Amino acid sequence: MTFQPVKLTALIILLASVATPPDSAQAAALGQVTPANRPATLLLTQAQPTPVARLLKDGNALLNEGKSEQALSLFKQALDADAKNVQAWIGQGTAFYNLEQYDEAIAAYKRATELDSRSVSGWVGLGNALDDSKKPEDALKAYDTALKIDANDANVWYNQGVTLSRLRRYQDALTAYDKAIRLQPAYGSSWYNRGVVLTKLQRYPEALASYDQAIKIAPDRADTWINRGNVQFNLKRYQDAVKSYDRAITLQASNEDAWFNRGVALAQLERYQDAIASFEKTLKINPNNTDARENRDLLLKQVGQLNQDAV
Repeated sequence: MTFQPVKLTALIILLASVATPPDSAQAAALGQVTPANRPATLLLTQAQPTPVARLLKDGNALLNEGKSEQALSLFKQALDADAKNVQAWIGQGTAFYNLEQYDEAIAAYKRATELDSRSVSGWVGLGNALDDSKKPEDALKAYDTALKIDANDANVWYNQGVTLSRLRRYQDALTAYDKAIRLQPAYGSSWYNRGVVLTKLQRYPEALASYDQAIKIAPDRADTWINRGNVQFNLKRYQDAVKSYDRAITLQASNEDAWFNRGVALAQLERYQDAIASFEKTLKINPNNTDARENRDLLLKQVGQLNQDAV
């Protein structure tokens, strides 16, 4: 008996653009230089970081901890002390970006690029903020400027790929991700997004290979395993798809999409009772999932009819 599911949940969401973090090493770390021909017993004094450098270092540390509000305060203090500090403007832009205050982020990144037109971090941050402000064409211009400065920056190519993907320019996005991977082969997010784009293009074997590579780099991401399962489902490799969904569930037991898609794949294998159990689990996680409810009820009727026919 063939089962016709209501819908397979296609979890092929593109990763959000990620701004290049401020260059705290350049801004705050003052290295110790050993002069030539010094006696070995002479102790050298390490230069102390300036107050602005300390503010930048602490601000960047707060950004890395996800404390953007506190970071914003430190970057403001740095700018009060030095209004032309490019890294402080980039840090402020990143904090605003993380807080989804995109207009403020755009203004900060623009100021950074006005002060230093060759700041790749500034242009990438500006592109991110413009993209999330629904200005993708302007974002692409910012990334193009960054690439003119440094065409070998994998992060710029990756961010360009994100924007092109959102514009559904999938072939161009694929080119961008390929360039990012060529420059940085262990760029897991690029492999993941490459799989998304190839799935959109219905190039399923290549998409599967991309997800496999992403899993080698980051094996504990449940969404990658779900997307891998979806591609295997599209290739009618239902048993393999179930294994991928099982792995996603092992990593994230309350993942609604993994349980739902597992149910659909099990139904295709005519493992109806197991499929019903998966849909039941989906409904425990989200009682409002109407697709899971309809699929479960349809299977219950089919199983009931099969039992009647067997009598």
